[in-house]
Amino acid sequence: MTTAEPYPGSKARRLVMTDGAVAGLLEATSVELVPGEVVVAVGRPGHGNVALALALAGRLRLSAGRVDLAGDPALEARQNAVVLVDVPGVTEPDDSVPFRVIVAEELALAGLPSGPHATSAWLREHRLGTSPRLRTEDVPALDRIRSLTELGAARPDARFLVLLSPDRHGLHRRDWWPIAQAAADRGLGVLVTVSEAADLGDIAHLASIGGAA
Repeated sequence: MTTAEPYPGSKARRLVMTDGAVAGLLEATSVELVPGEVVVAVGRPGHGNVALALALAGRLRLSAGRVDLAGDPALEARQNAVVLVDVPGVTEPDDSVPFRVIVAEELALAGLPSGPHATSAWLREHRLGTSPRLRTEDVPALDRIRSLTELGAARPDARFLVLLSPDRHGLHRRDWWPIAQAAADRGLGVLVTVSEAADLGDIAHLASIGGAA
């Protein structure tokens, strides 16, 4: 008996890294993302996680291995399809910037109304503060990650989403898993990187970063 694909045509839309490596940053790593599924990749915090995210998104060339989106290895094929959420030095928001500014920018990237009234309405709908004095660093980590993930998933070209190390903010699996699953329920293939494998035993799709245990 064969298992049905979670979404029609998902085989053709898989994002697959095969033994991908970046010299000095990422050791050989293999991971496969499928629409509608969450994959959790375990690895030590640091450059490897970031390099993995950038390579999957077509923003960093591999020194070995390959990444294919629907069988196409071109970098350009992935740059719009893969959304990077909270990647240090790349998409991680500046803590000193008012959170409403971050939300307005993300709304604009998603092609949604992003003016002051629309931004305030979105913040109120998600039970977040609307004050221009509310800095990003003052937003609870769970609200921050949920907001950034939801807005990233709303981008019209998004097909895959990488959420980088939510555990570095002190979030546990019980916190970030529902957020990742909600993005997968929208039809995205989702990758979450974490630093430890504790409490992950019942997750169906696990990978290791650079051969990490």
